[in-house]
Amino acid sequence: MSTKKQFCPICSREVPPSARYPAYICDACAAKSHDGAGRKVSFGNTSFSGGCQGYYLDDQSLYNHRVCYVGDIRCMANEARFGGIVIQVAPLSK
Repeated sequence: MSTKKQFCPICSREVPPSARYPAYICDACAAKSHDGAGRKVSFGNTSFSGGCQGYYLDDQSLYNHRVCYVGDIRCMANEARFGGIVIQVAPLSK
């Protein structure tokens, strides 16, 4: 059993360790996700078998992007390997 700890890269809250998702954000930070203009978004699977779709929280209309922001930190939502959604801090572009 690994004793390595992992922390949310945004708020430093301890999260369960994941070698597959080293930059994933905690649920509290994910709940603050917005489209870059401040409109709150959430992500979910498109069906029982997976997929990733964004929605605006105010009216449930589609948000057709996987990029979101927590504060001014750019993040990316994707389908997790065994279901669900994982949001990670996006790598910096070179």
